[in-house]
Amino acid sequence: MKQLIIIITFTVALGCANAQERLFYADNLYESITTDIQGNLYLTSGTSLDFFTPDGKRHLNYSEQTWGNITNVDAGISPKILVFYRESGTITLLNNELSPIGKPLRLFDKSLMTISLAAMGNPNKIMLYDEANQDLIITDLSLNELSRSHITFPGEFHPTDMQVVPEHRIALLDTLHGICLFDFFGTFEREIPIPEVKAMQLMKDQLIYLKDNKLYRYNLPTASSPMSIDIINIQLPDIKQFHFFQNTLYYIDTNNIAHIMR
Repeated sequence: MKQLIIIITFTVALGCANAQERLFYADNLYESITTDIQGNLYLTSGTSLDFFTPDGKRHLNYSEQTWGNITNVDAGISPKILVFYRESGTITLLNNELSPIGKPLRLFDKSLMTISLAAMGNPNKIMLYDEANQDLIITDLSLNELSRSHITFPGEFHPTDMQVVPEHRIALLDTLHGICLFDFFGTFEREIPIPEVKAMQLMKDQLIYLKDNKLYRYNLPTASSPMSIDIINIQLPDIKQFHFFQNTLYYIDTNNIAHIMR
């Protein structure tokens, strides 16, 4: 079992909360980070997916060597954790014990040859981004196509991240051009033309994004409030990937070390 080691204690404004502890996983390097709706932590490194409870005391690992490195993980629909392997065109769904749910889904068998990102739309739908055709595809859990929307972005669009708020909104991040938002059915809503965004987190009415070593909160316009942008007051110049859960910030630094701040 891996240990969390406290390396520094201080106070930092985290939204409306105060961070008091900064902790890190000492014995591995990670590439991506996310949480589920209970605050459990999921970290990827190559072919490996590590799981920690919010207190860091319980550790599980999942690894499948034959499918290549993990491209992305979506833990937003518990207990269906989606793990996507672009190289082999494979999606596997895991439960909260990191055990497979059914057989792996083979994109290539469905002639889906150029899928670059995948996410859960709801417990019964999967969202796919077809990079070659610039299409947003919605399928069922057997990869049967339910809908397809072409993304009419000026020029080529090569998103590196796709996030979904189930039954609400989809966001695609292209680090060169910015962020595109779509409704849950794949209909284009708006473009946020901010280049050089390194990472993002989509929430129901907010979009948090990382640019120039600063975290920004983009408050999406609603019927009762206009759009606004403000800086989240956290002085951490080494953030590479991040994820907020309640009053806790989980992030990976530029040395690929995972941290927790609360």
